[in-house]
Amino acid sequence: MAGRLAPALALAVLPLAVGLSSAATPVPRCHTTDLRVYLSRFGAAAGTVVGDVAFRNRSGHACFVFGYAGFGLEDAHHRVKPSRVTWGSTVARHDPGRRRVLLQPGRAAFANLSYNDVPFGNEHCGPSAWLEVTPPDERRYRLVPFGGIVCNHGHLTATALSRTGTPHG
Repeated sequence: MAGRLAPALALAVLPLAVGLSSAATPVPRCHTTDLRVYLSRFGAAAGTVVGDVAFRNRSGHACFVFGYAGFGLEDAHHRVKPSRVTWGSTVARHDPGRRRVLLQPGRAAFANLSYNDVPFGNEHCGPSAWLEVTPPDERRYRLVPFGGIVCNHGHLTATALSRTGTPHG
């Protein structure tokens, strides 16, 4: 009787083994080189500037982003300017929190970015020609033409990346 059960058991296990070997390849994290980073729909009102930073997958494969991007400021000569970033909700968008955003080739994720362009007290706020944008979990950044005047000692506020851009009314 044991001789008859062994082949039946082997046949029952075979589909499981085949299913495991043909499992889908995991989707990799998007690296800086996979992404085109650019500014989208910036506008200002009452001393606050707000807009989206887009992260478009320019690779030939799907990848994902997760969490918050890093930001920094540079002058026209690429000298780093003082800046600090707060992650969370902006005046235009509720922070969606850390989520995995799958990007098929050609698709984008968005972070909403805001800052104040009115000096505080005797602060001098000069223009920042470049925005350094570091995708989540990366060490290399992209330089994006910027031109913004960021006051409050270079304070920027940014949401986590999400699948959709900020609705503008």
